[in-house]
Amino acid sequence: MTNTSRHERPTTGSRAAGWIGYGCVLAGIAAIAMVLAAAGDEYRGWTIVGIVAAVVLFLVGAVMITINFRHRRMRGAGGTSTHEPGVLD
Repeated sequence: MTNTSRHERPTTGSRAAGWIGYGCVLAGIAAIAMVLAAAGDEYRGWTIVGIVAAVVLFLVGAVMITINFRHRRMRGAGGTSTHEPGVLD
């Protein structure tokens, strides 16, 4: 039998993708707050710029978080090999 319980540490790139993704989502939430303030003061140009920035931040954050989760799932983070169905450690 092969040893399927290898415990490999996540790579620096995977960790960076996760943290960058979380940071982008938080920045997107802050951008939404600024959009609401700009819209309340009737700054139409800044409102549009803020909406575009918030959407871009949310999309980049979602992609980075997805990359992180996919990488962790394929590598078996947590000590379990989740990419091999039916294998119990």
